[in-house]
Amino acid sequence: MRTVQIILGPPGTGKTTSLLKIVEDAISRGVPPERIAYLAFTRKAADEARERAMTQFGMEEARFPFFRTLHSLAFKELRLQRDEVMTPSHFRKLGKRMGIEFRGVYDEDLAIHTGDGLGDKCSRVESLSRVGMRTVQSQFEMENIPDLTLHAANQFAGALKKYKAENGLLDFTDMLSLYDTALPVDVCIFDEAQDLSSLQYKMAIRASSAASEVYIAGDDDQAIFGWAGADVAKFLSLKGDKRILPQSYRVPRAVHKLSLKILSRIKKRYVKPWAAKSDEGEVSYVADEQQIDFSDQKTWMCLARSKYMLNRLRQAARQQGFSYFYSGKNSLETDETRAIVSWEKLRKGGDISMFEAKNMTQFFGFNVELEKKDSYGIEDVGLPSEARRHDWMTMLRGIAADEREYLRSVLRSGAAFGDTPKISISTIHQSKGGEADNVVLLTDMSRKSWENSHSDEENRVWYVAVTRAKEKLFIVRPRGFRYYDI
Repeated sequence: MRTVQIILGPPGTGKTTSLLKIVEDAISRGVPPERIAYLAFTRKAADEARERAMTQFGMEEARFPFFRTLHSLAFKELRLQRDEVMTPSHFRKLGKRMGIEFRGVYDEDLAIHTGDGLGDKCSRVESLSRVGMRTVQSQFEMENIPDLTLHAANQFAGALKKYKAENGLLDFTDMLSLYDTALPVDVCIFDEAQDLSSLQYKMAIRASSAASEVYIAGDDDQAIFGWAGADVAKFLSLKGDKRILPQSYRVPRAVHKLSLKILSRIKKRYVKPWAAKSDEGEVSYVADEQQIDFSDQKTWMCLARSKYMLNRLRQAARQQGFSYFYSGKNSLETDETRAIVSWEKLRKGGDISMFEAKNMTQFFGFNVELEKKDSYGIEDVGLPSEARRHDWMTMLRGIAADEREYLRSVLRSGAAFGDTPKISISTIHQSKGGEADNVVLLTDMSRKSWENSHSDEENRVWYVAVTRAKEKLFIVRPRGFRYYDI
């Protein structure tokens, strides 16, 4: 007999741990790991589950062939090669042919372009129409994207189809559409199911059709990707036994109280009673992000609703001399800091690579022609003798004064260039699935977000934001009249 269970996991309630317990129980009953599927919405979630399973059960990666994202599964089952899949460069070539520009990036998890160029907008409408299983016109009317006409959207859809046919290519959405395989598994687990699109649900139903046990895990209150095609209505309509994970191991009482206030504004949802951890925690309201003291050595997550607001948070961290992660990069992992590290290696008698040598000589302002070698010592790079007597602060050229001062302030704070930043700066959407001891949250909103502020999805966005905090939540009061009222 086939069983279907829906696992509802509020923030920090150990959803991944609970799902791996299902895997453990199945293995203990004699189900081979090869006959267990764990399918997730994002690569981060799929990778985490696979790595934890390998560690927990002492097994090699090959024992978990179906611990994947849906896109990865489709790629594997369709027996595709990398050169058969559309890449950003293909989209740019198509854009050049059509005379339209792609300015943003292609998000492989979401399978859409996230920029504001005409190419990005056209591609987004075309892709969302397919993942939502509707026409381009219907999607266009739903989106209401400024400076985009229905003619342009239809023209792009036709040109894209022709380009793929001419070059023997598929895109990420095609992979989902063409998938038609019932996995040879007994247990099938779907994680982050609240973020699946209509097309992904169709694929999920087919993939799990031979499984005797199906587990669908997610949290509708954290469904924040409707703009990217996620269909939370399908998640809310799922049939099966429902299991609520009732205890958060992340969210303290003060933050929990605030999160319940936000939950009360969401009209369409599963009611899920859940408890905070025993710590009281702290919620503070501050007038300005510059008032935040980042000297606490615990982890920090600084969040804003829109990307353009993040510069305020970056500036606050820089003024205090702290490094940070932004757009997936360490603020100190730059050509400038690599030049500094190379310089200090040489001064201390070490060797550097050709790449390091070229980068260093460029930023220190020396016009040196390097012989081709595997490594370079200080004698090999041809620096003037007086240069060897000075540290980077004296010799560094080709870098703006404000950046030089930032680097100096980082070192004065006691940090080193190789240290992992304790501060992460991102939009709320990028923070989903993460957590930090301290969370700083800007409440300002863009016009579009503010106009949508009473919608269920917008309330979910802010619910996700506040529930990242493990200890302290700092809410920065707004600068303008468009803000989320917490």
